[in-house]
Amino acid sequence: MDSARERLIELVHEIVTTYGDPEQAAQFDAAQWLDDWLNRPQPSLNMAKSADHILTEEGLAQVETLLKRMAVGAFA
Repeated sequence: MDSARERLIELVHEIVTTYGDPEQAAQFDAAQWLDDWLNRPQPSLNMAKSADHILTEEGLAQVETLLKRMAVGAFA
């Protein structure tokens, strides 16, 4: 899970720096935000926690897709 977590932290950091305000992005703690988010039930995962999905490569890919969709406002 640690390598999956690191991969997701990098993705969140990339999303925030690409789409966010540069000053706020510099202060944003991607690891803390991700840890909180991973442990919240997600409607798009049938109310499962994202943390439960990142244990497999397929589940990790689903979570990455979800984060990317969130970045552009596509929650479906």
